[in-house]
Amino acid sequence: MRFFLAFLLWFPLACSAQFKGVSYELRNEIGTYVLTSKTFSHRINNEEGVTSVTDKTGEKSLYQFDEFLNGFVGLSNDGRTIVHVQSENNSEPLAKLKITFYRDGKKFDTVELGKLLKYELDGVIKSEKLPKSGWLRNDSLLHKMASNAFYITDDKVFVSIDGPLLLVFDMNKMFHIYTGNGANHFQQNYYSIPNLPFRTEFTSSEYFPKEIPQTENGRDFDAIIANAAKLKSAIPEEALYRVEMEVLVRVDGTSEIRKAAVFSTKTNILDEKLSEQLKANLPTTRFQTATIPPKHPAWIFSESFWLK
Repeated sequence: MRFFLAFLLWFPLACSAQFKGVSYELRNEIGTYVLTSKTFSHRINNEEGVTSVTDKTGEKSLYQFDEFLNGFVGLSNDGRTIVHVQSENNSEPLAKLKITFYRDGKKFDTVELGKLLKYELDGVIKSEKLPKSGWLRNDSLLHKMASNAFYITDDKVFVSIDGPLLLVFDMNKMFHIYTGNGANHFQQNYYSIPNLPFRTEFTSSEYFPKEIPQTENGRDFDAIIANAAKLKSAIPEEALYRVEMEVLVRVDGTSEIRKAAVFSTKTNILDEKLSEQLKANLPTTRFQTATIPPKHPAWIFSESFWLK
């Protein structure tokens, strides 16, 4: 395994525009196992959540672990191996592509590579330096490599990075098995590029809750905030302060305050003293759970409140 890590770090970096921040379900290439990854927030770079693998019926569970796999994901034919590729941060290409293997729900190893070839091609196109002839020309093999910078077939993971290089990994052994330099190597190994692993994203309105839910006992949460800050609730036009709250609500109704920041409406500057006072005085609160997305263990709600 350490050889795998050392060998990979020798290569330059790589990866293409990725899926972001929405819970999803995907099947492996032969349809025998299903991976479901549930986020607790739709923030672009969120990694908090839970991932599980079951048989194709969803009745037999193989394993589960506490992490949302945000990016490119593939599942092996036997369901035991997951490959996770992260190529962006806040919609910007990472300087180094991050590829992680999981085996039976446990992280096996993580390595860094060069950028996905897609980003190199995007840069050339944006700078209007795409030649009219040669392999860089429009619709050439380079474009095919960039468009299929991550795919899995026959339990082999294919990643095209800048250079251009084609890297191949064996999902069963989680081991680097091939590096090709340039388009010819890509063509030789390109016998069947399927679509990205088919995934169904949970994007209906029930998966996009926004406002913090009602408290379990019916007490207004804005009144709780005002009391903790030793101020009064207000409408935005009359407010002296804006409070940005972030609360994780679990499916059993218990909660955890993730953020409680108080800003002056005049200067928009964080009032650190008042923020600390608010955090210290906020009581433990239980919330109603009807707006937590279906079958999600928890959800992080964000909302602004106004005080005077």
